[in-house]
Amino acid sequence: MRPRVGWVPLLLLLAGCGYNRIQALDERVKQTRGNIDTELLRRNDLIPNLVATVQGAAEFEKQTYTQVAQARAGLTGAANRVAAAVKSGADADELSQANSALTDQLRNFINVSVEAYPQLRANQNFVGLQDELTETENRIAVSRQDYNEAVAQYNTFIRQFPQVLTAKVIGAQPAKPFTAPASAATPPRVQFPGSAPSTTP
Repeated sequence: MRPRVGWVPLLLLLAGCGYNRIQALDERVKQTRGNIDTELLRRNDLIPNLVATVQGAAEFEKQTYTQVAQARAGLTGAANRVAAAVKSGADADELSQANSALTDQLRNFINVSVEAYPQLRANQNFVGLQDELTETENRIAVSRQDYNEAVAQYNTFIRQFPQVLTAKVIGAQPAKPFTAPASAATPPRVQFPGSAPSTTP
């Protein structure tokens, strides 16, 4: 009597496997997620310079504004949460929430600072940092879009027949897209009195 062939190897053979393609798509997801992490950390690196520039303006005033101090504390805390999420490899939902909170805190800090220290409108360092932050926000948006496209391609592939059989055997799980609330689509901008908002060309 001939030995029976196990159903798993037979299905993999019939499926044309798809194993290599699954691995390639998974690597693309990881790469594009890494790009998001890189841009988030790049933005975090700009925040201390922004805070220092505002503190420099405060020295001219020779007084402390409670609102600015509170906004600075909120911004620093939110930036630390993003850095921790990136370093721990948090899932897309956690990273998205941390990023959204930081975007809101950054917008609040810029608005409160400009209101408290109007001379910032003439500070080229502040305006330059604002432009860099806007550019970084745009790069984050592009990286997020690339990641979500990679996730969609990967998720679609592992759900199709016959690759779904291979995915089930090797334990390939769907990846989570990076979602963000509508408010996160608007980069933080500074509005000086009597002028148009600062934007990146």
